[in-house]
Amino acid sequence: MEQANLKIPLTLIQDYKLSPLACLLYGELSGLYFKHHKCDISDQTLSKRLNRSIPRIQSGLKELKDSGLITSKQKPNYRGRNITVAKTLTKPFLLIPVSVVRRCDISQSALLVYGWLNSALQKQNKINKDKCLEDTDTITSNKSKIAKKLNRSSKFIQRKIKELAKQGYITIYTVAGKGLEIVFTPIQNLPSRTKMQVKGRTKTRSGWDKNENPPRTKTRTEVGQKRETNRIFNRVINKGMDKNPSPEKEAPLRSLTALDEFMTDPFLNPSELQSLSIPVYYDSLPDENSIPPETEKESYGDYKALNELDTNKDTSKHQQHKNNTNTGKSGSEGGTGKTSPNSASKRKTDQAHNKGAQSVKPTIQKNNVQEHYTAYDGTNLDYQYNTFKEILNKHTGKNYVITKQNKELLKWRLDHGFTLSDFESVITDLVKQGKTISIKELVSNIDILKN
Repeated sequence: MEQANLKIPLTLIQDYKLSPLACLLYGELSGLYFKHHKCDISDQTLSKRLNRSIPRIQSGLKELKDSGLITSKQKPNYRGRNITVAKTLTKPFLLIPVSVVRRCDISQSALLVYGWLNSALQKQNKINKDKCLEDTDTITSNKSKIAKKLNRSSKFIQRKIKELAKQGYITIYTVAGKGLEIVFTPIQNLPSRTKMQVKGRTKTRSGWDKNENPPRTKTRTEVGQKRETNRIFNRVINKGMDKNPSPEKEAPLRSLTALDEFMTDPFLNPSELQSLSIPVYYDSLPDENSIPPETEKESYGDYKALNELDTNKDTSKHQQHKNNTNTGKSGSEGGTGKTSPNSASKRKTDQAHNKGAQSVKPTIQKNNVQEHYTAYDGTNLDYQYNTFKEILNKHTGKNYVITKQNKELLKWRLDHGFTLSDFESVITDLVKQGKTISIKELVSNIDILKN
């Protein structure tokens, strides 16, 4: 039986300069259209036949439409499309066997090279048939000749021929003065390959499949067997038991106790064993004297009373210490309980002085927080820059930006003894006068503006 081939006109490569995928698509569409006088194949089917993704199939169809080789029209009710193929079936052809196209183990460019070699082999067999010779599976060709026909370089053709030889489609022999002697492998003798074997990778499993179906350890005796459940396990155990079991068998199993261990000990007397197995009963309740006395539990009120006593002791000690310090006396003078008028007047003056100091102290701390800033120590430049910027923005209500040049000027002024308080006083004066502030002029003329 004659094998089916994809007929790809060589003009598609030489004149239209289409991509290899577009050439293969044209061979598929033209074969269907000129055989059945219609073509309504879908993108999914073309993707399966050429082993390419649907987006690549669509890009190849667009390339054919742009070249004017095919036209498509949508069917009514959105039930597919009708594709019309232009008549460009002019010789010579590239004959690529359909079985080779479906194998998907070589690249598209290698398919075109194989098609050219196969068409040359078919032509040679036709000449041999006219001469009444036997068919052959060997041809002699040249890399430069193939490259000229396919608009490719010789190195490119050499790589594709090596790819075909590596996959087992052809065998190459070098003949001096003639070029390459190529021997074709019969298609029926080609090893069967799947898509996953060609890609060189194993099928990956999803995380859900790994969790739901974990791998099981298979042994020679139990291959793929599941672990038995309690119901199956009990059924296997009770398989050999009688239908009417005795009461002894129906008794539930129990664990060994200490009494069982004593019963199995041969060194114990029978009387001792009997005393262990017989329960002991008391004729009367024990006396009150034998019962240990119960300790009274402390209530919440007791804890509360104890806490109040502790607090009273602390306050009394504190008041006593305070009274002793107020008198300013110790030893025998403190025991008399009398104070001289000089000591009383001195105590009043001290209390007044302490009250004045307490009233002045918080105001001083408050003023330090509000008016003064951390002085420049030669290292805290970032603090000085940021604080200077905050002072400007706070008093002017604008958003100033300190440049690198301004930072150098500010550092120069800080090195000469000026502080952030000096800058703040000058800024407040300028704001009251309604003048616009320039950072460069402010820092440069701080000595003049301050005076």
